[in-house]
Amino acid sequence: MVTNLTQEAKAKWAEAIAARDPEVKLRLLREFYSLMPKHKATEKLEMSIKRQIAALEEEVEHRRSRRKGSTRQEWTVKKEGSLQIALVGTLNSSIALFGRLTGLGISMYDALMKPRVGVFSALNIRVQMVLTPLDHMIGEDRLDKFISIARNADAIAVIIDSRRYMDDVCRWFEARNLNILAGSSAEIEYTPHGGIRIVGRSDKIDEGSVFNLVKSYGIRNAVIRLHTSTTLEDVEDAIFGRVSKDAVFVVPSDGIAIEGVDAIQFRGDKDEFMLDLLRHLGLIRVFTKKVGADPVDEPLLLRRGSRVIELAERIHKDFARAFRYARVWRRGGVVKVGKDFMLDDLDVVELHA
Repeated sequence: MVTNLTQEAKAKWAEAIAARDPEVKLRLLREFYSLMPKHKATEKLEMSIKRQIAALEEEVEHRRSRRKGSTRQEWTVKKEGSLQIALVGTLNSSIALFGRLTGLGISMYDALMKPRVGVFSALNIRVQMVLTPLDHMIGEDRLDKFISIARNADAIAVIIDSRRYMDDVCRWFEARNLNILAGSSAEIEYTPHGGIRIVGRSDKIDEGSVFNLVKSYGIRNAVIRLHTSTTLEDVEDAIFGRVSKDAVFVVPSDGIAIEGVDAIQFRGDKDEFMLDLLRHLGLIRVFTKKVGADPVDEPLLLRRGSRVIELAERIHKDFARAFRYARVWRRGGVVKVGKDFMLDDLDVVELHA
């Protein structure tokens, strides 16, 4: 069941999500927490708000320390390259696969002291790999830090050697408002304009119910993404900060398949593993070229189902604004297309604006 908050509480939440300054947002979240009812239906929400408050408290403290010239270590990783993947697993399994993919030897001590970053290169694609081990040996505070890094990555690769470990990882993420199991979640992206737009369809709820729920929280501009099994509770979870993250499950090279889990395995061939990663994450490779020139060597990674106009926006907003047409080379042929043409893996695109 949805939480049925009072209008006063909903209005306070709308203020909180609109706030950009961390100190203001922190104050508003504390006020919202004081207004929300505490009962069985709000247990998950209460836990989520507490964690968000704790994260903001840490961010505010960190900002204050920086202003004072503190050298305190920051647990953040700046994205470099076209894709950042958080590599999750037990200490031993995550360190081992990280080393095989990046060529970097990391000790257990080093892995726990701060985020370790390397590059996995194959098929002219450079993927930034961030080592984020999750293990029963790690304390809750450090688990929070690693999961926070994974939350900000483009995708998560989870090394599973047993059903029990997979359940543990999902539980750790779920407790921190992060969903890595597709199919039953909802996603919300706040936008500066455009009204409320609903993408996708659920078999369990209608668009009118979703629209009314979102609007009741004072949200006027957002994109709501639904999956086939999304419920109104899932939509409300998304409103309150629950994040769905693309994930791929990896079985160790000496492991066995886990029933019901579509996992991949690294057998030593980096090109094959890269292809498996892209396929499971729903990504395609698109090469661009200028008029009269050869295609670039490194492709752009786009979501499967992306259109030409989305490629143009990715390159530069001016391309999208002034777009006229594109030429697409595919499987030996070339075709002139418009902005809504759907791209496929290994397409070569020449934009005309």
